[in-house]
Amino acid sequence: MEPKRVIFLSLMICYIGLGVINPVLAPLIREMGLDEMHAGWIISASALILLLGAPIWGKQSDRFGRKPIMIIGLVGFTFSLVLFAWLSWIGLQGRTELTLLFILLLLSRMLFGLFFPAMTSSGQALMADLTSLNERSAGMAMIGAASGIGFLIGPAMGAALSGIHLLFPIVVVAVLSLFAALMVYVRIPRFIPKSSGKRNKLNLRKPGIRPYLLIALCMMSAIVMLQVTAGFYVQDKFGLNSKDTALWVGISLFCVGFMMALVQMVVIRKRSFMPRTLLRIGLPILGGGLLLLVFINNLFSFVLAFLLLGVGGGFAMPGYTAGVSLASGEEEQGAAAGLTTAATGVGSFVAPIAGTALYRIQPEAPYWVGFFVVALLTIYVWSTHRGLVVEQIAIKNN
Repeated sequence: MEPKRVIFLSLMICYIGLGVINPVLAPLIREMGLDEMHAGWIISASALILLLGAPIWGKQSDRFGRKPIMIIGLVGFTFSLVLFAWLSWIGLQGRTELTLLFILLLLSRMLFGLFFPAMTSSGQALMADLTSLNERSAGMAMIGAASGIGFLIGPAMGAALSGIHLLFPIVVVAVLSLFAALMVYVRIPRFIPKSSGKRNKLNLRKPGIRPYLLIALCMMSAIVMLQVTAGFYVQDKFGLNSKDTALWVGISLFCVGFMMALVQMVVIRKRSFMPRTLLRIGLPILGGGLLLLVFINNLFSFVLAFLLLGVGGGFAMPGYTAGVSLASGEEEQGAAAGLTTAATGVGSFVAPIAGTALYRIQPEAPYWVGFFVVALLTIYVWSTHRGLVVEQIAIKNN
């Protein structure tokens, strides 16, 4: 199996692990006797560590190579999933005081946040190493497709396997991620990047980097607010029980992943899109999906909103990823990948706390805020060329 496919499959499994918890988190939290704010803090703690760790992992992959960092990430990722499942099982038995349980779950998800970016940063950097400038958007679309398919399979797996037990899907993904670590060890050669042994510091003042990082941060904030509150929203709005909540959230997130994968594997890989063009297409569609969520009155409209979110995200995510990559030099790809992951990590840290707090005020509030954030980004990418045209920057840097 060629390295690009190994990267794709390994990242897909990581994103399955990220997505599998979404349909089961809301019912799991309530079954353990915790509430929405506990869920928000657990996810935010993971995102905070991800935010702090991503740039470090990216730079270490520049110094020591992609393969060892990928393996470390996958093994640690496996351990964090097993630990979270075990602690949750204890919580479901009612054997632990709730405050202690909350702290332990918080720590287990912080481990998840520590190791997840090791794989994503080094995998994205290796994909950049293996693609030419002209192929870069297509290569980043392949990374995006891995996340899209992961989010497709993860929620579907969570919804389907939660019927056996709420924690069973998490255990299955732990086994898959261990398999991915073995696959990376066997199939990916030791690739030494141009910057091996050097301490490269990516200059954030380079043209094109900061605008795309800002877009990544804001867009991920809107998306994560949706992900964290969707289970509570559909359960409360339509009076669903725990299993039905997991099922419908799983179906909706499956639709997101399916549309993301369809856009990225069929549309983007077949044509040469500039990053700015991808954002101009994707952001308005993403905003439409968020706005529709405010006005849903049945489960069909809930699923339809997620279909729009999948199409919009399918275009927009490769847009900011390729934008940062193209604006960076070849010797800075690990650092660039780490910064992209960190930017999305900032959004993933702030959004769960903000989203659950807004949900307590008004259930539709997180989606209104997300819509206005995406609307502002849409106005920005359509009204300015400044800092967003990176194809010339890429030629100059390389």
